Amino acid sequence: MKNVSNSLFKVLLTEKSSFKFAAGVVLGLGFSIAVILCTIGIMDGFVKTLKRSLNTSTGDIIFYSRDGFFEVNDKIKREFEVLGIQDYSSLVQTEAFMLYEGQSKGVLIKGVNPETYNKVAGMKVFPKDNEIILGTELLTNFGLKPGDEVVVAMAGGNKDVQGLPSLYPFIVKGTVKHGIYQKDQRQAYVNLERIQQILGLDNKVNLVSLNVPKEKLPDDQDSEFFTDKVEDYQLRLFDRLGFGYIVKPFWHEFSTLIEAVEVEKTMIGLILQLVVVISIFNVLAFVIFLNERKSRELFLFKALGMSQGRMNRMWLGMISLIWVLSCGLSIVFVQIVDWIVGNASLFELPGDVYYLGRLSIILSQWDYLLVFSITYIWLFMMAAFGLFKIKKQSILKGLRKEFA
Repeated sequence: MKNVSNSLFKVLLTEKSSFKFAAGVVLGLGFSIAVILCTIGIMDGFVKTLKRSLNTSTGDIIFYSRDGFFEVNDKIKREFEVLGIQDYSSLVQTEAFMLYEGQSKGVLIKGVNPETYNKVAGMKVFPKDNEIILGTELLTNFGLKPGDEVVVAMAGGNKDVQGLPSLYPFIVKGTVKHGIYQKDQRQAYVNLERIQQILGLDNKVNLVSLNVPKEKLPDDQDSEFFTDKVEDYQLRLFDRLGFGYIVKPFWHEFSTLIEAVEVEKTMIGLILQLVVVISIFNVLAFVIFLNERKSRELFLFKALGMSQGRMNRMWLGMISLIWVLSCGLSIVFVQIVDWIVGNASLFELPGDVYYLGRLSIILSQWDYLLVFSITYIWLFMMAAFGLFKIKKQSILKGLRKEFA
């Protein structure tokens, strides 16, 4: 019986017009699936790239006091020990103006301890006394290079005229890339002790960045489990520190944007299902085309003993083959689009609008499984109509029609 099914496949697809039709159906369905995958992948890529960049520049969790500057005292350190938190870094973050050859720009100055901050954030910044490290866009916009001297105006008071900002010279040591345009354009790093001295803070800070214990986290920081674990530690830390402190996860700055992208991804994914449905009509048309064009051969096979059930399984096998080939082709399309988006200059994004310089397509196995499964369900439902039409025709009626 297997040989009979193989023979039937050959009869149906050996004709040139049938083969071209089948190739067109596979191409159209594969392209439609790729459109959905690329849309989901670009939105997931945006969110995950944004989160990775934020995590790299801030650590997993940050907290600060509602009262302003504070000391990381023994009580706070004991709470860290209870929660198993080992990697943390104290920071001083303040707004300032940077001046250079008649140019000025508002910047966000971070005073960091290089040893602890690089461990928490994973960045390589080593500012010493009177040295400043700038974001890449900030360095480019000012036309600076390492070794140049800039002046930073901070509201640290003035000994002679109270209330006026104080001006402090810094030597540009280097640059750092955050991966987020706004941070690269506005953020600068100086030595923690130096900025504490300038602002007269002694050992006080206004921000602490920390990492969740690594043994509690998965290797994949894009996973929902990682997000849930960070949120869990955020709540636990807030409970232990009390209402006097505000504790936030690393993505809090862009939480509204991330939520909006997730909602849009769902809505667009549902709308693009129409594209798949239209392509599936081509599959239905292909089934009906073969049934009409090869009706004599089909009825002959049924007359020679092929049961209707076997015939249905043959049709479903052909439809499944179209689905498998279309899914495989869609993966090829996705890889092509990913390369184009990542390399073609046409797809460079204005960072001041889209936050990131480039998009990337990031898809999980679950994304592929979901899209492929939904496509097969649509395909099966639509193909059932064609099979039902074929089933209604009796062998005797078909033979009379073909040999009359």
